[in-house]
Amino acid sequence: MLLSKFLFCILLFFVLTFSSAESLGFTCKSNTTSKCKSLAGYVSPNATTLSSIVSLFGITDFNSLLGANNLPIRTKPSRSVAAKETIKIPFTCSCNNGTGISDKGPIYKVQSGESLYHIATDLFGFLVTTDEIAAVNNISNPDLIDVDQLLRIPLPCNCDDVDGNRVLHYAYKVSPNKSLEMIAKEFGATEESLLILNNLTDAKQLEAESILDVPLRVCTSMIRNTSADYPLLLPNGTYTFTANNCVKCSCDSSGKYWETFLEPKNWTLYCEPSPPEVKVRNWKECPTTTCVKEIEPGNNWGVQLGMSIFDSRCSDVEGKHNEWSCAYTGYNSRRQTVSVYMVNETRCIRGPSSGSSKMSTQSSNLVSFLINFGLLLCSALISS
Repeated sequence: MLLSKFLFCILLFFVLTFSSAESLGFTCKSNTTSKCKSLAGYVSPNATTLSSIVSLFGITDFNSLLGANNLPIRTKPSRSVAAKETIKIPFTCSCNNGTGISDKGPIYKVQSGESLYHIATDLFGFLVTTDEIAAVNNISNPDLIDVDQLLRIPLPCNCDDVDGNRVLHYAYKVSPNKSLEMIAKEFGATEESLLILNNLTDAKQLEAESILDVPLRVCTSMIRNTSADYPLLLPNGTYTFTANNCVKCSCDSSGKYWETFLEPKNWTLYCEPSPPEVKVRNWKECPTTTCVKEIEPGNNWGVQLGMSIFDSRCSDVEGKHNEWSCAYTGYNSRRQTVSVYMVNETRCIRGPSSGSSKMSTQSSNLVSFLINFGLLLCSALISS
């Protein structure tokens, strides 16, 4: 009889443990361990500051928080955050045995008088539940936690591709009166993908305050798979600093950087040298990020990362010009190198002569100099 009770208790323990593990995070398709970048939408229950959010989530790179929220690089940590304002939290996701949760953190230190419920709801804004915190920290009784106890907070995340495409998964807190159709439209996803990712059979199953796995489309890039930052997944309206802070990359589907084209390069990663106020990490200084293009034999042009030149001689069609852009392809931290590549694409320019007006600053200055020099020379010859 005693043996039967003992076996029953062991069986019950494994069932409860399995059930708790199943409820953790988002569901990953792969059973192998993988890591990726992810985002969580933190809706602050009360008025706070960016500095407090950085401390709460253990964010080590303040610039990554600014980039995820498309805030100016000069934004101060003391910047206020209103109650109910959403701040996107960047973190590293770990998918293991079909479950996706934040990798090793955030870590929260229990204060006097706090409960798991208070920590999950009042501090972390329902991104996690009491049971999830208890499960990942092996707490048998959620009502019993100790002051100064360190708790791992399992933020939900995912690393899976969606429909064969790379995406960045966003843990989104469902607002009241939001339908699955509205969420899909807001983030450019499909209702079907949201249903599948979140193990829902019907859109009516969506509940307010629940955390939804939303796949965010990312900008395509030329970054090589041998680069230390591959794959660099940036969704629309975000930026990041890479190559030890030497390069700033942005994703902007509005074609902000290519607005003069009839067909702007939407959804293409745009990279440029980082502004001087961003401090270099690990390296003494940033290596060169200049592409070299031979326009004609013996005539080389130096093109800075993120800039373009146009050559109208390559086409006899009015308004057609060959565009050469200097693109970022990755970096090697050990060799302390940043690799760039000249990309050639033919584009239609607004109007038959607008190609010359869109030349790089370097080329337009040279043309102006030659014209002015020619006029001065002609004037001198005539006067003589």
